[in-house]
Amino acid sequence: MKKKILEASKFIVENGLVKGTWGNISIRYEDKIYITPSGIPYDILTEDMVSVVDLKGNHIEGLNPSSELPTHLEIYRTREDVNAIVHTHPIFSTTVSLVADHIPPLIEDSVMILGSKILVAEYALAGTEDLAINVVKALGNNNAVLLKNHGLITVGVDIKEALTASLVCEKTAEIYLYALNIGKFSTLSEEDAIMLRNKYLNSYRQIEKDVR
Repeated sequence: MKKKILEASKFIVENGLVKGTWGNISIRYEDKIYITPSGIPYDILTEDMVSVVDLKGNHIEGLNPSSELPTHLEIYRTREDVNAIVHTHPIFSTTVSLVADHIPPLIEDSVMILGSKILVAEYALAGTEDLAINVVKALGNNNAVLLKNHGLITVGVDIKEALTASLVCEKTAEIYLYALNIGKFSTLSEEDAIMLRNKYLNSYRQIEKDVR
């Protein structure tokens, strides 16, 4: 799991989803949560630095966990299907969080992996229980939620799905901003969006064998 955290950290940097030390990643495996430590640049992160906590947030090993641990814990408590969480600060998703309260169902891959409508969580200070509550409320059963004036959180049954969701959400946010600039755009019907989402969950999705 620690190796996967390092690989995922490299992925979000290489894909321009974060700058500096911001953002965080976690994986739930059995009765532990592996999460990026607080304030450590991704390019010097090593396996022994990765923080390990129990499901109640008690520190077991590694450096101190990310300050966003409360949000990760709250998501894991409320979503049994989630085993990985990726929090990033990408440009387009963050921009949407400033100007809209949701992204409507625009394109097929987005509604399949993310959900039909991507909501923006109400603002709260980073690392607080208020933020955790707001995030879980706006996330619902989706795989992505925008954080107002902050960034993006995506989740998945495994880390691969959570990372893919980050890329898809950022692409969708970029498309949405272009469409808003043009001033007129079409959306998928609610019926089609639900059908596509169910197709992804029930037949299209591929799951790693060791997620739990």
